[in-house]
Amino acid sequence: MRRAAKVLRILPNDLDRTRPVRVLWALYIIFVYCPILVGGIKIRTLLGYSTVCDRYIYDTLVGFRDNGVHVPLENLVVQLVPKADVSFLLDAPEDRILANRPEHSEGFIRKEKWLYNDIAEQFHLTRITTTDPPRIVWEKMLHEIDKVLNGRQAHQQVIGRQK
Repeated sequence: MRRAAKVLRILPNDLDRTRPVRVLWALYIIFVYCPILVGGIKIRTLLGYSTVCDRYIYDTLVGFRDNGVHVPLENLVVQLVPKADVSFLLDAPEDRILANRPEHSEGFIRKEKWLYNDIAEQFHLTRITTTDPPRIVWEKMLHEIDKVLNGRQAHQQVIGRQK
C-alpha cells in the first residue's frame, strides 16, 4: 500500500480511504482471510485439533482501524475468528515501546495501544502487564494456560463418566 501511494504521490492513509482500495480489501477478506479462517481454522477446531493463532489477525484488524478506515466485510472476519481458549495482550509501557521502536512517535504508540485495548475487549483477551520481571510475566501466562488445560481435562473426565 505504501509503495502504491508513493508511486501515486499521495499519502498512504488517503489511498486507504479511497473506494477502490476498500473494495480490494473486501475482496482480500473474501478470497484470502475467509478461506483461511473457515477452512484452515474452524474445520480443524471442529475436528478437535488445537489451533495456535499468533497476533497476525489482531494486527490486521488494528491496521484497518488505525487509518480510520471502515473496510467492508471486516465484521465478517471478526465473526469467523474462533474464540481462543487462551489469549493474551502483553501490555507494555509506552516509554519502553518507544525505546524499542524509535521510528514511531509517542502519538502513534498511544493510538496503537488504544486500538489494541479495543481489540482486547472485543475478543476478551487477558491483559498481562510486562512491567513485572519476565519470570512473573511467564508465571501469569502459564497460570492462564494451566487453568484452561485443567478445565479441559476435568470436562473430558465428566464426559467420560457419562458414557
